[in-house]
Amino acid sequence: VSQLATRAQVVLNGGEHRAFIQKDGTFAVDNVKLGDSLLEIASSEYAFPKIHVRISLKEAVEGKEEEGGRASIAARYVQIGSEWSDNAPVLAYPLRISASDKYDFFTERQGFSIIAMFSNPYMMMVGASLLAVFILPKLQANIDPEALKELQGGTKD
Repeated sequence: VSQLATRAQVVLNGGEHRAFIQKDGTFAVDNVKLGDSLLEIASSEYAFPKIHVRISLKEAVEGKEEEGGRASIAARYVQIGSEWSDNAPVLAYPLRISASDKYDFFTERQGFSIIAMFSNPYMMMVGASLLAVFILPKLQANIDPEALKELQGGTKD
Protein backbone atom coordinates (compact mmCIF):
# COMPACT_ATOMS: atom_id res chain seq x y z
CA VAL A 1 0.00 0.00 0.00
CA SER A 2 3.04 2.27 0.23
CA GLN A 3 2.92 3.45 -3.43
CA LEU A 4 -0.51 5.07 -3.05
CA ALA A 5 -1.24 8.74 -3.41
CA THR A 6 -2.05 10.62 -0.23
CA ARG A 7 -5.72 10.82 -1.24
CA ALA A 8 -6.22 7.06 -0.76
CA GLN A 9 -8.26 6.15 2.30
CA VAL A 10 -9.17 3.05 4.25
CA VAL A 11 -12.96 2.90 4.56
CA LEU A 12 -14.70 0.68 7.08
CA ASN A 13 -18.37 -0.28 6.67
CA GLY A 14 -19.04 2.06 3.77
CA GLY A 15 -17.81 5.20 5.53
CA GLU A 16 -18.63 4.54 9.18
CA HIS A 17 -14.90 4.89 9.90
CA ARG A 18 -12.17 6.33 7.70
CA ALA A 19 -8.40 6.50 7.96
CA PHE A 20 -5.72 7.96 5.74
CA ILE A 21 -2.82 5.84 4.57
CA GLN A 22 0.56 7.07 5.80
CA LYS A 23 3.62 7.46 3.58
CA ASP A 24 5.06 4.18 4.86
CA GLY A 25 1.86 2.33 3.87
CA THR A 26 0.41 1.89 7.36
CA PHE A 27 -3.01 2.90 8.55
CA ALA A 28 -4.94 2.80 11.82
CA VAL A 29 -8.70 2.82 12.28
CA ASP A 30 -9.72 3.83 15.80
CA ASN A 31 -12.83 3.07 17.88
CA VAL A 32 -14.02 0.09 15.86
CA LYS A 33 -16.76 -1.90 17.56
CA LEU A 34 -16.71 -5.66 18.05
CA GLY A 35 -18.29 -7.64 15.23
CA ASP A 36 -18.05 -7.92 11.47
CA SER A 37 -16.86 -5.08 9.25
CA LEU A 38 -16.04 -4.58 5.59
CA LEU A 39 -12.67 -2.95 4.95
CA GLU A 40 -12.15 -1.22 1.60
CA ILE A 41 -9.37 0.94 0.24
CA ALA A 42 -10.69 3.91 -1.72
CA SER A 43 -8.14 4.91 -4.33
CA SER A 44 -8.55 6.65 -7.67
CA GLU A 45 -5.51 4.89 -9.14
CA TYR A 46 -5.67 1.26 -7.95
CA ALA A 47 -8.31 -1.40 -7.31
CA PHE A 48 -8.03 -3.33 -4.05
CA PRO A 49 -9.79 -6.46 -2.81
CA LYS A 50 -12.50 -6.12 -0.16
CA ILE A 51 -11.69 -7.62 3.24
CA HIS A 52 -14.09 -8.99 5.83
CA VAL A 53 -12.76 -8.17 9.29
CA ARG A 54 -14.16 -9.91 12.37
CA ILE A 55 -13.20 -8.36 15.70
CA SER A 56 -13.98 -10.37 18.82
CA LEU A 57 -12.72 -10.74 22.36
CA LYS A 58 -10.17 -13.47 22.96
CA GLU A 59 -11.48 -16.29 25.06
CA ALA A 60 -9.91 -16.49 28.48
CA VAL A 61 -7.53 -19.38 29.03
CA GLU A 62 -8.82 -21.83 31.65
CA GLY A 63 -7.83 -20.79 35.13
CA LYS A 64 -6.64 -17.33 34.06
CA GLU A 65 -8.58 -14.13 33.75
CA GLU A 66 -7.54 -11.41 31.39
CA GLU A 67 -7.79 -7.80 32.37
CA GLY A 68 -9.81 -5.57 30.05
CA GLY A 69 -10.14 -8.31 27.44
CA ARG A 70 -7.93 -8.39 24.37
CA ALA A 71 -9.35 -8.18 20.89
CA SER A 72 -8.85 -10.88 18.31
CA ILE A 73 -8.85 -9.88 14.65
CA ALA A 74 -9.60 -12.30 11.81
CA ALA A 75 -9.48 -10.88 8.27
CA ARG A 76 -10.49 -12.69 5.07
CA TYR A 77 -10.86 -11.68 1.45
CA VAL A 78 -14.49 -11.46 0.41
CA GLN A 79 -16.39 -11.27 -2.88
CA ILE A 80 -19.04 -8.56 -2.97
CA GLY A 81 -22.50 -10.09 -3.34
CA SER A 82 -21.60 -13.35 -1.61
CA GLU A 83 -22.03 -14.53 1.97
CA TRP A 84 -19.22 -13.91 4.42
CA SER A 85 -17.71 -17.30 5.01
CA ASP A 86 -15.42 -18.60 7.74
CA ASN A 87 -14.05 -21.16 5.26
CA ALA A 88 -11.79 -18.63 3.52
CA PRO A 89 -8.18 -18.53 4.76
CA VAL A 90 -7.41 -15.99 7.47
CA LEU A 91 -4.99 -13.22 6.45
CA ALA A 92 -1.89 -12.60 8.56
CA TYR A 93 -1.88 -9.62 10.90
CA PRO A 94 -0.72 -6.91 10.29
CA LEU A 95 -2.58 -6.88 6.99
CA ARG A 96 -0.48 -6.62 3.85
CA ILE A 97 -2.85 -5.52 1.12
CA SER A 98 -1.72 -5.44 -2.50
CA ALA A 99 -3.52 -3.75 -5.37
CA SER A 100 -5.33 -6.20 -7.62
CA ASP A 101 -5.35 -3.88 -10.64
CA LYS A 102 -4.53 -0.38 -11.83
CA TYR A 103 -7.36 1.72 -13.20
CA ASP A 104 -6.94 2.78 -16.82
CA PHE A 105 -9.16 5.77 -17.52
CA PHE A 106 -7.71 6.75 -20.87
CA THR A 107 -7.53 4.71 -24.02
CA GLU A 108 -4.97 5.33 -26.71
CA ARG A 109 -6.35 6.99 -29.82
CA GLN A 110 -6.53 4.72 -32.83
CA GLY A 111 -4.31 5.59 -35.77
CA PHE A 112 -5.48 6.15 -39.33
CA SER A 113 -6.64 3.01 -41.12
CA ILE A 114 -7.88 2.91 -44.72
CA ILE A 115 -9.72 -0.35 -44.02
CA ALA A 116 -11.57 1.16 -41.06
CA MET A 117 -12.48 4.20 -43.18
CA PHE A 118 -13.98 2.14 -46.01
CA SER A 119 -15.78 -0.25 -43.66
CA ASN A 120 -17.79 2.71 -42.37
CA PRO A 121 -21.43 2.38 -43.60
CA TYR A 122 -21.48 6.00 -44.77
CA MET A 123 -18.43 5.44 -46.96
CA MET A 124 -19.99 2.27 -48.37
CA MET A 125 -23.06 4.27 -49.44
CA VAL A 126 -20.84 6.93 -51.04
CA GLY A 127 -18.95 4.19 -52.88
CA ALA A 128 -22.18 2.60 -54.16
CA SER A 129 -23.43 6.01 -55.37
CA LEU A 130 -20.17 6.76 -57.19
CA LEU A 131 -20.30 3.33 -58.76
CA ALA A 132 -23.83 4.04 -60.04
CA VAL A 133 -22.86 7.47 -61.39
CA PHE A 134 -19.71 6.46 -63.27
CA ILE A 135 -20.08 2.79 -64.15
CA LEU A 136 -23.76 2.48 -65.17
CA PRO A 137 -23.50 4.96 -68.09
CA LYS A 138 -20.54 2.99 -69.47
CA LEU A 139 -22.56 -0.22 -69.21
CA GLN A 140 -25.43 1.44 -71.05
CA ALA A 141 -23.06 2.36 -73.89
CA ASN A 142 -22.17 -1.32 -74.36
CA ILE A 143 -25.79 -2.43 -74.80
CA ASP A 144 -26.79 -3.63 -78.27
CA PRO A 145 -28.48 -0.68 -80.15
CA GLU A 146 -31.57 -2.79 -80.99
CA ALA A 147 -32.03 -3.79 -77.35
CA LEU A 148 -31.61 -0.13 -76.38
CA LYS A 149 -34.38 0.91 -78.84
CA GLU A 150 -36.66 -1.77 -77.35
CA LEU A 151 -36.00 -0.51 -73.84
CA GLN A 152 -36.58 3.12 -74.83
CA GLY A 153 -39.66 2.24 -76.90
CA GLY A 154 -41.14 0.21 -74.04
CA THR A 155 -40.94 3.13 -71.66
CA LYS A 156 -42.81 5.51 -74.06
CA ASP A 157 -46.01 3.39 -74.05
